[in-house]
Amino acid sequence: MATPISITEAKNLPGMRLLLLEGLPSPWSQAAKGIFEVKKIPYLLVHASPQDPPELLREWTGQESYPVAAWERERPRSGWAEILFLAERLSQEPSLLPQGQADRTLFFGLAHEICGEMGLGWCRRLSTIHEGLQARPEAAFFKQLGAKYGYHSPDLAGDAIKRVISVLHQLDSLLELRHDDGERFFFDNRLGALDIYWATFSNLIEPLPPEHCPLPDSLRPMFTARDEGTREAFTPALRAHRNFVFRDFLGLPMEL
Repeated sequence: MATPISITEAKNLPGMRLLLLEGLPSPWSQAAKGIFEVKKIPYLLVHASPQDPPELLREWTGQESYPVAAWERERPRSGWAEILFLAERLSQEPSLLPQGQADRTLFFGLAHEICGEMGLGWCRRLSTIHEGLQARPEAAFFKQLGAKYGYHSPDLAGDAIKRVISVLHQLDSLLELRHDDGERFFFDNRLGALDIYWATFSNLIEPLPPEHCPLPDSLRPMFTARDEGTREAFTPALRAHRNFVFRDFLGLPMEL
C-alpha cells in the first residue's frame, strides 16, 4: 500500500490525488480506488490527518465526504459518477462503461441504485443508523450520521430495507441472464464499473471474511445486514460474483 499523504500536503500538488476514507471498507472509497487501479491510473493516496485544519476538506472540495478525486488544477470530484467519468477520460482502456446505448442506460440506472442517494449503500446506512439509535438513542455518532443521510423517522428503516432487497433482486436477475448466456459479468462479458460497484458495496451487507477484509470485530455488525429479507436476497450467485471480482481484479486482502 502506498504511503498516504495528508489533505494539507495533497491540496497543492500536481497530478492525481485520491482521498479515501481510512480504516473502514467504505464502498464509495473502495469503488473509486478499484476503478483507478483497474485502469492503472497513477495517483497519490490521501488520508485525512489530525494535522489537517478542520475545515480544509470543505474549503478544498466544497463538501465533507469521501472519496475525492482531484486532477491537476481541475475542480475536485466527489460524486460516484463524476469520478467514473474522470477516470474514463484519463484512461480510455480498459473502458468500464458498456458499449451499447441501451446497456449504458441500464448501467447508469443500476449504478445509481447502488451508489446514489437512496440507493443500496445509502439505505444500508439508514438501516445501520436506525439500529444504532434504537440501541443507543443519545449516541452522538449515530445522530450525526443520521443528519447526513436524512434519517428523520424510524419509519425510514422499513422502506430502506425494501429498497435494498429490490436492488439485490434486480442485480441477481441481470446476473442470471448473463450466466444463461455463458457470460461472467454484468455487461459486455468483461469487467465493468457495475461489477466493481457491486463487489465493493456488498460489504455493507455481508463483509468479506476477516482474512480478506481486516475490519475490527467490534465494527462488523455495522456492516452486516441482519434482517431475513436482505440476507435471502443476497443470493449465492451475488456472493460468488463479489468474491470473483475481488479475487481476480480488485485484489485480496482489501487495503483499508
